[in-house]
Amino acid sequence: MKKSLIAKICLLLLFAGVFVSCNKKSAGKAEYKLVQGKQTTSTFISPLVQIADEKGFFSEYSLDVETQLVDRSGSFEAVSAGKLDFLTFELVPHLSYGAQGADEILFGGTLTGGMAVMANKNVAEEVKDIRNWKGKTIGVKLLSTSELVSKYVLREEYGFKIDDEVKYKFYNENEPLIAAVSKGSVDIAFVSSSFVDSAISQGVVYLFPEVDLQKDYVCCRQVANGSCFNSNKEAFKRLLKGEIRAYKIYKENEKEAVDSIVRATHQDEDFVRRTYYSPETSQGAIYNPDPNFNGVLGDYQILLDWNYVPRGVELSDFYNISVYADALSEVIAEFPNEQFYKDMWAYFLENNDKHPEFNYKNL
Repeated sequence: MKKSLIAKICLLLLFAGVFVSCNKKSAGKAEYKLVQGKQTTSTFISPLVQIADEKGFFSEYSLDVETQLVDRSGSFEAVSAGKLDFLTFELVPHLSYGAQGADEILFGGTLTGGMAVMANKNVAEEVKDIRNWKGKTIGVKLLSTSELVSKYVLREEYGFKIDDEVKYKFYNENEPLIAAVSKGSVDIAFVSSSFVDSAISQGVVYLFPEVDLQKDYVCCRQVANGSCFNSNKEAFKRLLKGEIRAYKIYKENEKEAVDSIVRATHQDEDFVRRTYYSPETSQGAIYNPDPNFNGVLGDYQILLDWNYVPRGVELSDFYNISVYADALSEVIAEFPNEQFYKDMWAYFLENNDKHPEFNYKNL
């Protein structure tokens, strides 16, 4: 693997131009406005954003969230250049851009979990025990969260020497990855939840969700244009307040959350339920808005250790946890009798205390 691979793949393509978003004052009735990007090839937007918008939480906080379609290949440059205010998908490209000094800030969570660990049928029984992964070959999508998480866990918790005692093979898409584990070219594969059924039909054996390898491992994060974020923190605080309230509905009232997402997206109810709730199809996916700086720090360290990104920039240089803390504090003050939000605060304390600016206490 060549040094600074992501730096070469994700070269900054910052282009000149005035901001077309990050309006502190919305042109409509809302006092604040933010523009998020949505991939043209995917239906995915954070369900918390969808619920918060559909339930009117953003309106309560005088915030208008507009969605613009964008090609995946151009979405990261669009945020860095200020053409979009924020995104709610992916992690590794944001870490790459941040390591290279791009104008971006990670400020909240979107997704943990959502991946399955599967195996070739000839070794499936053996590799149910992770300690038996020594000497095995693992297939992952190139520069995926699963690559970072598994390398970190196998090295730090199991003491394996990566690329010596455990080897990796890389694939660009799920289909060739599934074919490889089916044929035995790799022993173990990390497969997206939406491809599990296809893998099983090809004789691949399901082992366990990736969250069993590392609880609450981080995946997609929320990232903002840095200049927009720093000059307009009030709007982002209101965004997070809406998401925090949506998270309570998502966790405590499945029917209300599903109905809300269906109304917001016009997607099939069964599809929504399978995507966001069914244990068999969601692979432990949880849509928590918490920044979880600690979890991302482990991924960032792997990128540095494997020379995927240049050294010199600390993760905390482009990772903000204070706006989320302010948002959650205000929601707790707004709903002082709701234990759910106090539990969210405890989670925040546990998962963000490695940030150098962490100075928060128990309620």
